[in-house]
Amino acid sequence: MLPHEMKFVVDVPESGTVTEHADFDLCQPDGAEGPLPAVIFVPGPITAQLPVRPRHWPMYQGYARLMAGRGVLGVVIDQPYHDVSQWPEMAESLVRIVESVRALDEVDADRIAVWAFSAGAMQIGRWLTDSPEWLRCLALTYPVLDIPYSIGPGRPVILTRVGRERPEWQATVDRFRAEAEAAGTAVRLIDVPDGQHGFDVLDPAEQSRRAVLEAADLVLRDLSPLTRFS
Repeated sequence: MLPHEMKFVVDVPESGTVTEHADFDLCQPDGAEGPLPAVIFVPGPITAQLPVRPRHWPMYQGYARLMAGRGVLGVVIDQPYHDVSQWPEMAESLVRIVESVRALDEVDADRIAVWAFSAGAMQIGRWLTDSPEWLRCLALTYPVLDIPYSIGPGRPVILTRVGRERPEWQATVDRFRAEAEAAGTAVRLIDVPDGQHGFDVLDPAEQSRRAVLEAADLVLRDLSPLTRFS
């Protein structure tokens, strides 16, 4: 089964309005008024031969609608990211896309969350080192972090970790947690003990659904106008 044929583990109502831009899709809540915070979803690399882009997969559409249903904007980016070796180029592309999103009238440019999946996380190293004030949190779901980075103070990190991860990818997560602890960076850990890489489509269990919803709740908390980080 191909990714675009796989169902998201959370049942999300078909609501909200989706606007397609060159590099991303924007999902707005029904009846949205005024600029709203945005959650920007960053997929990992996919082979160029797949017939459907991640922005049109039920998984990422589900994440975006999940956030829109809770009153914020869901943004799924679209990059020509086909191999992990492209991560430096894609990281620069991501910066440009994020700035394009922040420039939209619909977006509260000072309340942004970036949520990366798998080796999509290899693009976020700059924001581990230096956190702009507009970045309210980073969320990482089964990340692969096989990149050079240093961790500076600032935004919290929401880390969803799976129990059946590939050892070489788990090693990058373990390294990240150790370095974050040494730097004093807040990491909120969500464990999916029986989950595998891609649990949000591959493991339709209550454990998976709880993990997705808990991560979403934490992201929303960090996007609150009452939350500030230094």
